[in-house]
Amino acid sequence: MQVISDERSLWMYTLLFTSLQLWARLSASTSTSSPSLPAPKLDIHLRTGDSVVLICEVPGGYTGVQFMLFQYKDKVDSQELLSGAQHALFNIRVKEGDPHELFCCLYKDQQNRYSMFSPYLRIEILKAATPTRSIPSFPPPSLSVEPSAGVVKRGDTLSFSCSVPAPIPQSQSSSKNKQVSFFLLKTTKGTGTTSIIHQPQASLVSNTKPQPGVFNVGPVTGGEGGEYTCIYQITKKRGLVNSTVSNTVQVTIIDMLPAPTLVLQQHTEVWHLLCVGSPAYPGAEFSLYQADNDLPVARHYAKWFHHKAVFPVPVQDTSVASYQCQYSVLLRGEWSYSERSYPLALTGGVPPPTSTGSMPLCHMWFFIYC
Repeated sequence: MQVISDERSLWMYTLLFTSLQLWARLSASTSTSSPSLPAPKLDIHLRTGDSVVLICEVPGGYTGVQFMLFQYKDKVDSQELLSGAQHALFNIRVKEGDPHELFCCLYKDQQNRYSMFSPYLRIEILKAATPTRSIPSFPPPSLSVEPSAGVVKRGDTLSFSCSVPAPIPQSQSSSKNKQVSFFLLKTTKGTGTTSIIHQPQASLVSNTKPQPGVFNVGPVTGGEGGEYTCIYQITKKRGLVNSTVSNTVQVTIIDMLPAPTLVLQQHTEVWHLLCVGSPAYPGAEFSLYQADNDLPVARHYAKWFHHKAVFPVPVQDTSVASYQCQYSVLLRGEWSYSERSYPLALTGGVPPPTSTGSMPLCHMWFFIYC
C-alpha cells in the first residue's frame, strides 16, 4: 500500500475504515452482493508538473467494462468501455494544500460484477524548492500535424506524428531495440495546465529506424483547439524515463462561419478584388490567399459597420493564378474563421492593338475562371 510510513497504525485504520465506507456506499447504490472480483492496482503512469496520469490495472485474466476513480470517499471520474479492457487511464491535477491526495479505483465486468477497491495511492506534492538529483532525459521528439497549417473545420480529423530523433544516442540505451510509449499533450488556454488527451501508442523503436507515434484526433467538435506537444517514454532498469518536450503545434478549429464571395471589379480604370462576408459579422478581418497557400498575401480590417474588404490585384509571377479569401471574427474571446471562398482564377494579358498599332502602357486584361 503506497502511503506514508509514519503513524502507520493510524493510517491503516483510517484507510481500512474509508474503504469499508466506500464499498458500503457502492453496495447500497447498486444492490450488489459481496464482491467476487479481485482488486485492481492503481499507480502513477505519467507526471508533468501538477498534471498526473493514473493507471488502474486489473489482475491478469480479468477485464473491465467500467472503471471508476475515487478521491478519498468521492467518485471523481469514470470510464465506460465498449469492450473489456485490462486498464484505464485517468487525468488528475494535484493542488498544493489539498488534504485529500488519496486515490483508489475499482472496475466492473460485463456481468455487472464489481471488484474490491484498490489500495489507496497517495500523490505527493512536488516541491519546487526541494533539491532533487537530476535524471537524464532523452532528446526531444519532433511533432507535426496534418493538415500542416493546423486549421480544421468541425468534423475533420487531425493526424499528429511524434517522431523520435534518429538515432537515439547509444550512451542513453543499452539495447538496440526499446519499447517506447508516445504521449500527446494539450495545453489548456488561460490556465496553462497540460493534460494527456490521447492514450499512448506503444511502438518498438530501433536505433537505426525509429518509428513515429501517430495519433488521430477527431472528428473535432470545437474543444480540440490549442497548443499541442508530445513526449516519448522508455522503460529502463531504474524505471520509466521521459524525453524532453517536443516543439509546439498550434491547432485552430474553424467555427464554420458562412463562406465569403470573391469577385473581380473595376473602379474607374483600376481593377481590384472584392471579398464580401456575411452581414451578420461586420468589422471582420479579411485575408486574401493564393490558392493552396497557407499564408495570406494581404490582410484588411473592415470598418465596424462593413462586411467586405477591397484588395488590389496582386502582382503575379505566373500567367495564371487562383485566389481565395476568408474572414475571421472574435466571438466569446476566441477567433472564429469562415471557410475560404471559391477559387477565382486570373489570367494576365494585354488588350488587342489599337487602330494605330499602339498598345496602352500599364494596362492589363483579366479573364476570370471560377
